[in-house]
Amino acid sequence: MVIGFDEIRHLIPPYIFNEFGQLTGHYVKYEKILCVQEHGRVQIWLDQESYDSKDPERLICDYDEMDLRRARIN
Repeated sequence: MVIGFDEIRHLIPPYIFNEFGQLTGHYVKYEKILCVQEHGRVQIWLDQESYDSKDPERLICDYDEMDLRRARIN
């Protein structure tokens, strides 16, 4: 299920996106980020194309859903 990046943005440290860009050379555009919740995970992808191709080099981060829920509560 696709979820809005705005729903979880406050839970993700901003440096994650800077480091991802520096390490991979992919520029992160917040308006193109795709967040997917499935199989107990929340994955943040560079864009829709990255998710469709399941390109691991364009997967920004992958969190356990329960960890994010706990972070949301705290």
